[in-house]
Amino acid sequence: MELLAVLRAAEGEFISGRRLAEEAGLTRAAIWKQVEELRARGYRIEAVPRRGYRLVAAPDIPYPEEIRHGLATDRLGRHAVYLPVIGSTNDEAKRLAAAGWPEGTLVIAEEQTAGRGRLGRSWHSPSGGLWFSLILRPGLPLSELGPLAILAAVALRRAILAETGLKVLIKWPNDLVFGEKKLAGILAEAGGELGRVEAVVLGIGLNVNQGEEDFPPAIRSSATSLRLLCGREVRRVPLLRRFLFHCEELYRQELSDPSRTYLEEAAAHSATLGRRVRVVAGGTAVEGTAVRLDPDGALVVATAGGERRFFTGEVEALRAEG
Repeated sequence: MELLAVLRAAEGEFISGRRLAEEAGLTRAAIWKQVEELRARGYRIEAVPRRGYRLVAAPDIPYPEEIRHGLATDRLGRHAVYLPVIGSTNDEAKRLAAAGWPEGTLVIAEEQTAGRGRLGRSWHSPSGGLWFSLILRPGLPLSELGPLAILAAVALRRAILAETGLKVLIKWPNDLVFGEKKLAGILAEAGGELGRVEAVVLGIGLNVNQGEEDFPPAIRSSATSLRLLCGREVRRVPLLRRFLFHCEELYRQELSDPSRTYLEEAAAHSATLGRRVRVVAGGTAVEGTAVRLDPDGALVVATAGGERRFFTGEVEALRAEG
């Protein structure tokens, strides 16, 4: 919206109606209409006779224009779709990817009614969190896409640390946790035909400003939010912009440098490595000690019968014996 851009450029100073009309290319009546529309969306705009208008505050709502304001990326988040309510951002992102939307397109919702995690599990997605999906077109074979969820987890951990100071951990393969409580989940889904990957949709659900009452009773003991951990509300838009910056930085490295040094960062801040675990994969349960992440993102577990590698699976930490 041109009017918002002009008001924002004034940096909190009043700007006359005449100047607004000239710079935004609008009539006085159109200016008033757009001001009211912006107010309805949560923007605080002051109007004073003979002084004009000024933007007092922008809402902490991930509108595309708010995401792009101050966004330090070349691709990720430059195209964005905001929806108040949707079934699943991943489903919508896959639809847009198939329709040819560019790499970096972001689909974000205030609320999901059919959010999901790995293995088709539902993900509770009420208002107050960050529920979004990114379209990536890495041009890599399916066999090399495994670490993308870990890449996103590293980027999200960096963003949370910078915005809140919280040192969250990465639980292989796709969660962020604080203590034993789940804070975020990541779901990577590839789309294409005849084995060719045309796009990857990276879906992320992060509990930001939920209170305990916002979680269903069944998960209150196992889920948490940034607000509960920090004791204050956390601004979502700056957090999202910071994530997009770190994600693009790591993604660019992934495409140009096969060393995948971000896996070292994931290992250094892992909630899984070094612990006795039970991994359930393919209907089989294996117990052992999680010892490392391999370059392809696989979790290596040392068992009584030797090392086992897992690309996916359900991981449960076991209590130390004795």
